[in-house]
Amino acid sequence: MEFLNLPKLFAANLYAIPDYQRDYEWTSTQNGVLLDDVFALFESDEDSHFFGAIVTIPYEGSNGCDKSIDFDDYGIKDGKGIKHVVDGQQRLTSFTILAKVIADLAKESYAENPNPDTLLGLVRRLDPMYSSYSHVSKDSTPAPVLILNGNTGRYYNNKIMGLTKQNYSKLFKGAKRLNAAYTYFKKEIDAKYKELYKDDLTKRQKFYSDLTDVLTTKVTIVEISCDASSNAFQVFDSLNGKGLDLTAADRIKNILMSKAPMNKRNEVWTNLVQKVGEDFLAGFFVSYFFYCREGRVSKNKLPDEFKKECDSNEFKKFEEFICQLYEKGEIYGALRKAKTKSEKLNCVLKSINKLNMEQVYVMLYAAVSKYGVNVVDGKDFLDYSEMLIRLVVRMQVCEKSMNKLDSCFSEWIKEMKNSEIVLKNITKKIAHDIKQIVPDEDFERGFAQFAPKSNQVSEYYLIKIENYLNKTVKESRTTIDAMPNLSVEHVIPQTCSLSTWYGDEELPPEVKESFFESVVENIGNKAMICGDDNSAAQNFEYKTKLNVYLNGKKGQQEGIPYKTFCLIKEIVDDYPEKFTHEQVFDRAKKLAKIAVQIW
Repeated sequence: MEFLNLPKLFAANLYAIPDYQRDYEWTSTQNGVLLDDVFALFESDEDSHFFGAIVTIPYEGSNGCDKSIDFDDYGIKDGKGIKHVVDGQQRLTSFTILAKVIADLAKESYAENPNPDTLLGLVRRLDPMYSSYSHVSKDSTPAPVLILNGNTGRYYNNKIMGLTKQNYSKLFKGAKRLNAAYTYFKKEIDAKYKELYKDDLTKRQKFYSDLTDVLTTKVTIVEISCDASSNAFQVFDSLNGKGLDLTAADRIKNILMSKAPMNKRNEVWTNLVQKVGEDFLAGFFVSYFFYCREGRVSKNKLPDEFKKECDSNEFKKFEEFICQLYEKGEIYGALRKAKTKSEKLNCVLKSINKLNMEQVYVMLYAAVSKYGVNVVDGKDFLDYSEMLIRLVVRMQVCEKSMNKLDSCFSEWIKEMKNSEIVLKNITKKIAHDIKQIVPDEDFERGFAQFAPKSNQVSEYYLIKIENYLNKTVKESRTTIDAMPNLSVEHVIPQTCSLSTWYGDEELPPEVKESFFESVVENIGNKAMICGDDNSAAQNFEYKTKLNVYLNGKKGQQEGIPYKTFCLIKEIVDDYPEKFTHEQVFDRAKKLAKIAVQIW
């Protein structure tokens, strides 16, 4: 084991990221800590600073299917001179980006202070920290010293390092994080220069040269090399076995690839990610095992449960296991993305997303697992989904912990699995239990005090109430779901001046103390309105707002509020003189009675 500076580390080998590794994950939080340490070295007499260890194994072709370069293009044979990084990818990637940023800043400063010898010497010291001629054939262009995977690697090679002309997408997370790291380092280094030297342009290249000294001589790393007999997957998982550095999905990826046929390892995981969706992997596995185990498995234990499932005697062949995983992952992904064949169901799923109620997907997935993927297309599943929304709405309004639903979910899943009960009867069971979990009187009382801070959440409730009222009035009104340019209107403005709104009237101390939370954000102070009318009403006094509600704005683009929205009409008719906390609370009680009918 030897302490190595970065140039010596990269002079010895090229380093590649194996397929089973996670993507580049570091944000400005982690990169900020790294850069602070580099700046501290810059301003101190310290000879060196230890930045941790990296763990490597000899390159294995079977674990390098998704590499972003073709070794043949560089005259590299059989991975010679390349090691796989099992631990330490994030730090190495950030250091190579930091080196490239300093080199780019030095080149940009050349116009301010032309000194070709200084610039050339500086770039020559930095260049080996992100590109290499020493490990490739003489006729080749320089290779990246760090070989990342897939689209992230192509973006890194092309956009960040400028070494290739590969196609990439900048929309994926890995590419976004690389770009964010590059932008962050550039911004912070420039800020540090201005802090130290103000606008003295003559010292800029000297600053970059001194910073390069720190990066090339004071940053030290230890490389722990495992031998060729080491099992890559076991080394990787044991290093991260506590789930502290990796997400559950990262460790599951490692387990899945270790079980997959050698020639299909990368394909297996990529296919699953595409079907489920990168953002929904953890939720999928939570739902998968909640149904399998009839109870919640904590995220840090998901990898162990997944390994048990892979090793289960129930699956005689890996192909059988992965096919079932794909099928269930695809329908879970469709539910999370609200992209099923049923438009009515998609509307319900979008409502779940608005309410930010991820727990519901456990039960949606359970029904699919029990009754098959085709159940999603039927009316029974739609009714079942709407009943689950009714449950979470009541929980949300009454501020009950969603964790308390786990015992209900376990009971309902057991009932699904242990009898021939049809989905329609499960829905009836949930409807019965809802009244026990959150009785009507509790829900009505909670709704009268409901004060959602999120406009997205408020919008869901207001649209549902508006549409309910539309169906009960004699005038012919259409539902407002599809209306463009809808906006949440706060009758008492969010930036309300109490003296302007109330004049000399004295507020009760308990109201004044929590005016914004309990009055302004109260559901009784809100309605839906078109965006142009919302802008016209702005933060004006109530009389001006009433005029906008009644007549719309000058040059009206959408329907007149009073004639378009039941809730606006009700405000104008019921509260023609003033609208204070008393009217807010009165109106909230009226809305609460309607809410009981809807949910």
